[in-house]
Amino acid sequence: MVSKDKRESMKIVPPGKKKCVWMEAGVVSYKLCDNNYDCSTCVYDHAMQVKVARQKESVVVAASIDTPADKFTATWVDKMMQLPASQRKCRYMITGEVARKICPNAYECGSCSFDQMMQERLQVEALPVHARSDVGGFDLAEGVYYHEGHTWAKPEYGGRVRVGLDDFAQRLLGRLSRIELPNIGHEVKQGEVGFQVRKNGQAAQVLSPIDGIVSHINNELLDQPELANEFPYEKGWLFIIEPTKLRKNLKSLFYGEEASKYLSEEREKLFSLANEDLRIAADGGVSVDDISGELKGKNWAKFVKTFLKT
Repeated sequence: MVSKDKRESMKIVPPGKKKCVWMEAGVVSYKLCDNNYDCSTCVYDHAMQVKVARQKESVVVAASIDTPADKFTATWVDKMMQLPASQRKCRYMITGEVARKICPNAYECGSCSFDQMMQERLQVEALPVHARSDVGGFDLAEGVYYHEGHTWAKPEYGGRVRVGLDDFAQRLLGRLSRIELPNIGHEVKQGEVGFQVRKNGQAAQVLSPIDGIVSHINNELLDQPELANEFPYEKGWLFIIEPTKLRKNLKSLFYGEEASKYLSEEREKLFSLANEDLRIAADGGVSVDDISGELKGKNWAKFVKTFLKT
């Protein structure tokens, strides 16, 4: 028999993860959201809705023959609506995007003015990174998926995905003089060139981490490309994508411990290639802060192509 302590520990939500609305409402004991609270495209939500609908129908039959009804006879919305009005958390409160907000519209988000306002705001504002880890001198943001070409993808509410350069890439590239972003409406593909950056007259192509259509770009980068260096996971985001193959794409990206392991391997590869010529400290010392400062001309282009996989 599983002990009470162990059962409770299994319900702990890991850092960077969020409860599914079905868990938040108390319908299921444990389920984490894996679809960015975009319930309309969530396979789990659809399956649960069908299960509840079928089991609601079976309640009448079960009662007529004096047998117990199945477990799931209420949706997460049904459960939330059973709570006092003051306890009905808005979905933006559940996701952590607002500190306090009670649902004013019976969870009919499509006709909610607050939801529409939040959608417009969140589509252009990058949410803060709540936790980072240091991997040999390089920052790794939690809750973010990483492509082998050192771009990142962060799924957000509504199914959109925000894209940027990771800390390794921005240090390798150095202080950028220009970032050439794709146009809104442009289609990008995972593993293919999605945009281009320039430094001192030299250009470097960068791969897109996922497939999709560009819906927004970070206009501030056009005048302040250095934001990608100073705030790679926040103000320095590049563009937002409406994904077309998100589930498939995410399986090809690094996340959590896998991302940390990959970054560590890339770091070791960097120092191995640099050797003594570039004088980069193998212990992750101060010179890691500006790898590009050690790279000139052909060396810069060679290292960029090697690590950005272009």
